[in-house]
Amino acid sequence: MLHLIAIFINHISLFHVIMFKKRSKKAISHVDWAMSLGIFLLYLAWFFIFVKPLLFPSESMGVLLDIIEDGVENTIFEDLERVRVSVQGDNEHEPIIIPFSHDWQGSISNTAGRFVIDEGRMFFLANLSQESNFDIYHPHDALVLSVPPVVIADEERAVSGVFSAFFKGGLIDRIIYDGVTRITEFSVEVDGNLFDGEGVFNNMDFMAKYAAEDENTNISSYVYANNHRVDMFFTSRDSEMHSMAIELSTFNYTSYHVNPSAEGDIDYGLRSSCRYYESDIIDLYDSGSSLMLRFSSNATFRLCTNESDAIVGIEFDLAPDVDDRLTIIMGEGSYDSEVLPSPVVGVTETLRTVSSDKLSNLKNREYGYLKTLLRYPSARDFNITVRGGISASYGVPVSDSVNVYARRIEGIVIDEYHLPERVSITMSVW
Repeated sequence: MLHLIAIFINHISLFHVIMFKKRSKKAISHVDWAMSLGIFLLYLAWFFIFVKPLLFPSESMGVLLDIIEDGVENTIFEDLERVRVSVQGDNEHEPIIIPFSHDWQGSISNTAGRFVIDEGRMFFLANLSQESNFDIYHPHDALVLSVPPVVIADEERAVSGVFSAFFKGGLIDRIIYDGVTRITEFSVEVDGNLFDGEGVFNNMDFMAKYAAEDENTNISSYVYANNHRVDMFFTSRDSEMHSMAIELSTFNYTSYHVNPSAEGDIDYGLRSSCRYYESDIIDLYDSGSSLMLRFSSNATFRLCTNESDAIVGIEFDLAPDVDDRLTIIMGEGSYDSEVLPSPVVGVTETLRTVSSDKLSNLKNREYGYLKTLLRYPSARDFNITVRGGISASYGVPVSDSVNVYARRIEGIVIDEYHLPERVSITMSVW
């Protein structure tokens, strides 16, 4: 090739000498153009013959590794969202309720096992004697799920051991504990009028829901398996403030406790008497049973007595877009001074994880399909090997007879037990 170019240049030079003698200056400019073209062609020949082969292998292999890495990021990795919940306590079946306003679609898993999302809240039972931190993942399916305890419930009654809560029209009617009726004549007033809404029942395995609503207010009550309690949520259905009043009659309690300066014996007599407290809790108890009423914020508690009953009233203002919550807990003897666990909900985190589902979907795919999926050149070969929390290999085995270029990236995988494990991905091209 170089020999031909040299001959070509010699011919151009000879031609230039002859024409110089016979032609004008205009002809000389054409010869200069031809010589420039020859030099340019010589440069191109030198570049493609000597320089390009020296640059091609390392540059092209880097490009191939970039292609593979981009393909791995798009086909194997996924963003996983996580919310962490921290709760302190020691109850083996503690009902945990947290606000849940995420617009997550599809699979959600909770490290505590079974859960229910209802009316903008997530409910789950937590074994606080063993664990105090819980993770919620999306999108993620836990292959290992706990077997939840089941509450026995129908439209009129929910039973958990010695605790039975009876409902009428979606509201509590009475509660029996250890064979004794402890709460009767439960009623709710909204703006001075007796609440008379329509009731709906829903059994949710580990909890039962009783809901009632009128044109202004929604009241949802929940009873849980392995618990002697009812959680009631009060929500305004419009943009107005509503005055709420709850009243219930109790039976055979001898003492009360609001705080250390407001406690003592309950005086029953022919003459009715009432005491008022600004508080978020009141406990009634005797030697064998206790009744705790805890509100989500300070409210006006009223304790009235007659010759046979102690009547408790709770008054509060229900504001728009605010959930007020009343928890009723039955226990054994004395008053329950323990503060109910208060969950601390962390911010939503985004984790870049290796998807075991996506890896599994690639397992039986043909090599040609994988090249197309990864946008990898058909004339080149590759291998992707995953080790760590999950093992897999895609492509063709790495050959010892060719120069192989490799790159390694790290990641994590969330397994079926919700445990994060390290993953190493080695990408080889040749």
